[in-house]
Amino acid sequence: MDVFVPKSTKATTKDTYPNISKKRSAELKSRILSWDFSPFGLNQQELIHCVYLVFEQVLTLPELKHLDIKKAQLYDFIIDLASVYHDENPYHNFAHAVDVLQCLFFMLCELSVLPFTKKYKSNSKLNRKPQDLLRPKDVFALLIAAIGHDAAHPGVNNMFLINSSNPLATLYNDRSVLESLHSMTLFQLLNKHGIIQLVGDTKSAEYRGKKTVVSSILATDMSLHLEYVTKIKEQAARVSSMETMNEQQQELERNLICSALIKCADISNVARPFRWGAKWAELLVEEFVCQGDLEKELGMPVLPMNDRDQVILEDSQIGFIRFVALDLFQNVREILCDISFAVDQMQANLKQWETRKNTLTVHDSGVANLIEHEEDEDFDVVSNTSTTHMMMLETVGSKRSSSSLDFSSHSPNDVKRLSIEKKTIYHHGHHHIMSTTTATSASSLHYDQVQLDDDHHDEHDSMTSTVPQYNESSSNHHHQHQRRDAANPVYCQCSIQ
Repeated sequence: MDVFVPKSTKATTKDTYPNISKKRSAELKSRILSWDFSPFGLNQQELIHCVYLVFEQVLTLPELKHLDIKKAQLYDFIIDLASVYHDENPYHNFAHAVDVLQCLFFMLCELSVLPFTKKYKSNSKLNRKPQDLLRPKDVFALLIAAIGHDAAHPGVNNMFLINSSNPLATLYNDRSVLESLHSMTLFQLLNKHGIIQLVGDTKSAEYRGKKTVVSSILATDMSLHLEYVTKIKEQAARVSSMETMNEQQQELERNLICSALIKCADISNVARPFRWGAKWAELLVEEFVCQGDLEKELGMPVLPMNDRDQVILEDSQIGFIRFVALDLFQNVREILCDISFAVDQMQANLKQWETRKNTLTVHDSGVANLIEHEEDEDFDVVSNTSTTHMMMLETVGSKRSSSSLDFSSHSPNDVKRLSIEKKTIYHHGHHHIMSTTTATSASSLHYDQVQLDDDHHDEHDSMTSTVPQYNESSSNHHHQHQRRDAANPVYCQCSIQ
């Protein structure tokens, strides 16, 4: 049985490491300690260096020094991991992974789990908080899960793989298909670079570290969202008496806290400053409607969230925050009260989406005329991680489609997709279908005028984001960037013999 295997890369040399000045490195180090962080405006080398800076600090903790991970070893791993993310995906790319990693790193600092901000206070043993269950080795495993949680993402969701009878869906029994792929890919790279030891020298410690990574990545499957929220609600009552817990009970609570944190980080766009959430939304909605276009060409059912003629962006944002994201964050806040800042920001964002809904017409809210709006004005096309998560929650428990359509004859293995500048080309058999959608990504393309000066932002400006423009000359954005090979889409294939 052959499954996805990351391409082996040539040995990394110092010449391929990010060439970052000390001044710029200090700026990036300061930037990752802010909730106002975004990867927009950062090139690929800077994204890689941000990841390095996070792990460099965490590995200075006395409890992790036994890992003895060298600078070159860490850089090699990060560069390799970045290369398996598909930068042609508008949303699920390396920039998203960096954003999730930074979100977790910041929250762990705010919770005083990590000592890298002025706010850090060492909690006394007499006044323990739930986050005190997290040890440095748990934090390291959680951050590893964060940076690899979408590794090799093909740009389509689980339902697409299941409905098209993709071999990956068969391999993973239609359950958490992508999340299983991400986990498997990540561990292949951890093995390759000798970082599999994760949390200790013994086999039992290594096993517990692997379990933390796997369970954290699987928790990002939004079809399980309601199940996790229920678990988190129940946990709030238990952790009040954690002094009486035995080691096994503490381990269970510890893993659930890790799952709760990575879930919050994965959908944190709605809790970031509004201007960044709106920019991420623009990219995510493009990825969704590209999948919808593909589903239409293959004769597959198309959910409204994937249909560029039906999706209403403001409604999806409002619904997602009210019924999905806010519920999660508020219940996590009951356990980890120091993340209240994220709840406050999300509620402020909700008001802005409601204002936006009341001021925009239905025509403005759609995405069918995305290019028209881009040409006419700097129109902010907005959706969010919210859109897909709402629709996935609505389809929890749904089985493979019983439609009479022959999905097996239209497997993604027969479809090659290549996003090029302003056009998306679908190769279906010998036919070429052209779609004039924008499919640029946050990680592979350079954004002109995206990094905004905070001093020049007012409430009105935050409601409007600049449309990303592709800069043909920005080839240095990716350390060795190559477009996905449309003739060999190994990113979404496996063969079972």
